[in-house]
Amino acid sequence: MPRLRRAVILAVLAVIVGGLAVLAVMDPFHLRHARWFTSGLVLLAILLVTAAFAIVVRGIGRALVLALGAVAVLGWVTVVWLASQVAGVDREVSQVADGGRRLVVVEGAPYAIDPIYAVVIRSGSGPFEQESVVYQGVEQAPAPSGVRFVDSDTVEVRTSGGCLYRSEVEAVTLAVDPVHRPLRADGC
Repeated sequence: MPRLRRAVILAVLAVIVGGLAVLAVMDPFHLRHARWFTSGLVLLAILLVTAAFAIVVRGIGRALVLALGAVAVLGWVTVVWLASQVAGVDREVSQVADGGRRLVVVEGAPYAIDPIYAVVIRSGSGPFEQESVVYQGVEQAPAPSGVRFVDSDTVEVRTSGGCLYRSEVEAVTLAVDPVHRPLRADGC
């Protein structure tokens, strides 16, 4: 009976870790590194489920369960590695700080001929740093000419074409309303 008890404990832990992975996917607090939390939690859930089944099954079945678990782990690690290679790194162009928050102009699409500029708001630091998109430009559009904090809840982005975009920012979750995504480079 102790084997079954250990398997049930591992299965319950796998369910808890799976719930945390779902929470990391939903990302209600706009964590900048949420994809790494999700990746690690899914990997941990695979390991826990594999261990739970390996405890219950004996003989050749255990070897089969461990082999399937190893294939699942290697497959997940490969998917995460490939996704991280495709995801590219944004280059920071400029930054404006207001207390613990920062408005950052980033240059994305490092492999594109024309870079795409975005404005994000960041808060905190380390693994729990928050980040939300405020403005997402289009190809062939220059970087925004100015970003600023209007007040504690409002941010403003001014484009080179003279467009002015304002957004409200929720203090705790860093949710932005609205997120501005113009469709053309030459207009608002």
